Amino acid sequence: MRTQKLGKIVPTPDRAAARDALACLRNGGALYVGAECSNYALPPRVVREVETLLAAYAEGKTPLVSTSDQEIGTQEAAAYLKLSRPTVVKMMDDGRIAFRKPGKHRRVRIADLMAFERSLRRDQDAAMDELSALGQDAIGHAREIGSFDDEMM
Repeated sequence: MRTQKLGKIVPTPDRAAARDALACLRNGGALYVGAECSNYALPPRVVREVETLLAAYAEGKTPLVSTSDQEIGTQEAAAYLKLSRPTVVKMMDDGRIAFRKPGKHRRVRIADLMAFERSLRRDQDAAMDELSALGQDAIGHAREIGSFDDEMM
């Protein structure tokens, strides 16, 4: 069985530098890129992306930087979604995650994976909202019939 190392742990000095830069940005600091002729302030969206990278470095993680049309395999997709590889394969085969299969291996575009993740999180949030509402209804009903008091919370 072949395993692939997805990243290495970020060295402590780099983590400290990332924490310092992140604190500066979060406290209103600006991010500039220097060129031979002058410095350029980065657009807010790019700064937010850099903050995400710095936060990962500060936590000792190695962030993944790629384009949205890049493809990854099922193992990397599973790691990204924090699901097992067999679960991701089943979701692909069920048509829930778009993929292509050049030869024997499934490949998924990062953009498709991110879209699926957003959809999955929306579904999870809706399910949690519904579960919370059901719980509140049950508490209300229990209070009405006198089998619940506030000390039970």
